[in-house]
Amino acid sequence: MKYSSILIIGVVALLCSCQSTEEEQASEVAQIESSHLGQEPAFAQADYDSNGQLSATEVATYYHREALADYDLDGDSHISRSEWASAHPSAAETDAHFNQFDKDGNGKVTEGEAVAYVTEHVSFGDSFSKYDANGDFSLHWQEVDAAAPTEMNVTLFSIHPRNS
Repeated sequence: MKYSSILIIGVVALLCSCQSTEEEQASEVAQIESSHLGQEPAFAQADYDSNGQLSATEVATYYHREALADYDLDGDSHISRSEWASAHPSAAETDAHFNQFDKDGNGKVTEGEAVAYVTEHVSFGDSFSKYDANGDFSLHWQEVDAAAPTEMNVTLFSIHPRNS
């Protein structure tokens, strides 16, 4: 009897731990889906001009704004050289990547500079073109499926990730 009680308690504990893992996984999936352009609310949120379609700039802007908070330490909506250096400590003082982004040389990467860099990046452009079925340089709701937004989640921060 003693062993069967221990076995039952062990099984219950195992089931409870599996349930919390499933709950955690469901929560992670819900977070991804809530910001996934394949989900109608996220698509609408990224459609800044409310015309029912997403331009490459709108897609890049949407994902840039999502990732910005992790880098923008002072909350000014720009990435300064020191903020970039904090995320990339092994980068040289004159980080060539930062200089590529900061087109006007003012020591800050604006949203416009970041979005322009991303939309010119090969991986983003290829993915966008892949889903632009009718070739009109914008994505309509019907063209966006579950894979498209994941492939286009390209930002400065994913092209040049933080140093570990």
